[in-house]
Amino acid sequence: FQAEDGIRDEASCLVGSEMCIRDSVATSAEHPFDPLIEKHPDGWIDWDKQVVYGVGKGYLHLNANSSNKALRAAKVLALQSILKVAAGIRLDDHQTLETLGKGQVVIHLKAFVRFSEHRSVFINRSPHPYHEVTLRAPLTGIEGLTAKLLSHLKKTPQTWQDFPTRTDRRPDEQADQPWLVLDARPTGASAKLLPALFPKIVTPSGNVVYELKNVDEEALVQRGMARYVVSATPAEKLQARSKPMQGLLAQIDAFLTTREAQAQEKPKRQKRRRYIVKKIQEVQGLMRTNLVISENDARQLTDEDASSQILKKCRVIVIAASPIGGIEGQLMRYLASIVNP
Repeated sequence: FQAEDGIRDEASCLVGSEMCIRDSVATSAEHPFDPLIEKHPDGWIDWDKQVVYGVGKGYLHLNANSSNKALRAAKVLALQSILKVAAGIRLDDHQTLETLGKGQVVIHLKAFVRFSEHRSVFINRSPHPYHEVTLRAPLTGIEGLTAKLLSHLKKTPQTWQDFPTRTDRRPDEQADQPWLVLDARPTGASAKLLPALFPKIVTPSGNVVYELKNVDEEALVQRGMARYVVSATPAEKLQARSKPMQGLLAQIDAFLTTREAQAQEKPKRQKRRRYIVKKIQEVQGLMRTNLVISENDARQLTDEDASSQILKKCRVIVIAASPIGGIEGQLMRYLASIVNP
């Protein structure tokens, strides 16, 4: 989560705020904002990178004092942990993978998960030395859980009815296309948002602006419907009209550019990028996953989507509150805690 060092000239526009500012943005080694991390007893979910992690421990004294057997046991337990964490993933405002199809889908979960080793350490300063293995499984990408899950559900339409639109598999849009930034941090007594694979954006009257059946399948598989992050930047600074863009939006741009550069062998100079910033009025749904925006904002987003496909191509970042129950945005602090148990 390190940002790129250096200075680059960048331009960004706040659509709806009638603000367009050109600014020289200096990035630093400090990551621009924190990913939203949902912690579980058996692992965690990084809702920015869209990755599920599972942790397993293999104790030597429980494995005939064999280091190899303990290591194998840790790997088996880590996979089981991934499956436990993944089973609880919220799909939308009322279903999880575990409840989907009255529990039938989760039976096949192991076949959907493509995992790799994230970290393996041997802890010998414990009364009972053990191997600790952390495995990771992506939610996005061709081999990600989302793609595998949707392929399975298409064969069992009675279990799930809403699917993304078919894609013609043309190359994805250029890096200068706009992104939607939704500030979903609660105010007053409003409920806190919970992340989901297939969130909805709705209006107070019930008009649905953003939902699974209206997004492009390839974009969904590539980046997910939303990336969830946390930030300490006050809402007034995020929406400020009179000050140069030197806060969160500039940091988001640096973060996205860094990610895009990492995905390319020869990264090109980034063109200027637009941001549409909207404040969420409230969170709705049984699982608090639906985002409510004003009717006016909904009209603006619908018009923007018609021209740039900002919603259809899933270019959505959600700024959530931290902590939310067991959800915390300080990944490095959490990793430090499990490295030094």
